[in-house]
Amino acid sequence: MNSTLTQKANQARSHRTLSTELERTIQAKRKELFDVEMEMGSIGIQAAEDGAVLDSVADIDRRIRRLERRLEEFGAVNMRAIEQYDAVEQRLAEMEGDFKKLQERKKHLIDVAERLEEQRKVRLLDVLEKVNENFKKVYKSLSNGGRGELYLENKEEPFKGGLELWAQPKGKSSNVTRHQLSGGEQSVAALALIFAIQDYDPSPFYYFDEVDQNLDSVNAECIAKMCRERSKAAQFIMVTLRKVSLQLADHHIGITHGGDGCSRRIIDFDQEQAIALGEQALKEAESAAAKNEQRAKEERETLAEMPRVPDALPAPQSLGGLLKHMKEDESITALAERTAETNEDIEERSALASAVSELNAEMDVEQEESIELDE
Repeated sequence: MNSTLTQKANQARSHRTLSTELERTIQAKRKELFDVEMEMGSIGIQAAEDGAVLDSVADIDRRIRRLERRLEEFGAVNMRAIEQYDAVEQRLAEMEGDFKKLQERKKHLIDVAERLEEQRKVRLLDVLEKVNENFKKVYKSLSNGGRGELYLENKEEPFKGGLELWAQPKGKSSNVTRHQLSGGEQSVAALALIFAIQDYDPSPFYYFDEVDQNLDSVNAECIAKMCRERSKAAQFIMVTLRKVSLQLADHHIGITHGGDGCSRRIIDFDQEQAIALGEQALKEAESAAAKNEQRAKEERETLAEMPRVPDALPAPQSLGGLLKHMKEDESITALAERTAETNEDIEERSALASAVSELNAEMDVEQEESIELDE
């Protein structure tokens, strides 16, 4: 009886000890489960609900192996992809900003170019209109009643076409073209165009080299009279053999044959008249200078109203590594020079190696010959 009680007491103590161990193990497992739940929550994984049927360990192992095989099929994986993604994303943002800035600058430059083109067209048409009016008057005077006109081949787009001259001498058909005029008539039309341009923008002096050579006496006299009339505002130097031009000139400088194989210079020079003309020319020059100053002022005002091209943009920061080469002495030219120097070094070393090889070959031949002689 006592032995039975003792045995039962020992069993009770063993059960209590086992119960205590089990309780301690359960607490530890609960703590581990709590830690696992916390870790799952930190990475966004929700714990399974009570009563949910979970896969077995074997199923999970098979799934893991299947996923591992799929990862192996992907090949090598860049583990720094996330960090590189951030850097690339930042550079992409910089490039988008630079691209937007360049687009705005491109739009601005196109607008400036269009405005400049429009102003150039307006100014060309304005100058052509004034020169054309001068040409009509001058040609009518030189041709004794003829008609002439300047016109653009492409009036809508004047810079895509040329400037044409139409001249109708007195008594000729209006259908005559510039190419159908005689040499003298073409000379008259050309001189009328020169005078028309100079009337718009005068010069201080003119030099004509036998411009009346192909003209008849009537037209030559018209040219001489016009030069004489315009000599009040400018100086005319004319090389000519026509008597009418010589008669209307203030001074003559001639070259004639001396009979001894040498040329002689003939000078008809009136000093008093030259001094008087010089004083008059000085006054006219002062008046012309004042007019030129006024025209220059108007030109400066016109230029001030014209659109300005913006300053050049700095190198875009989105160029990355290329920007370093642009700032430092690592440009394409420097790289080309370094490449050329390297090629020269390679060629020199190749030549030296070839020379050494030839020398060694000669020494080997000499050694073989000496051995044969010894034998």
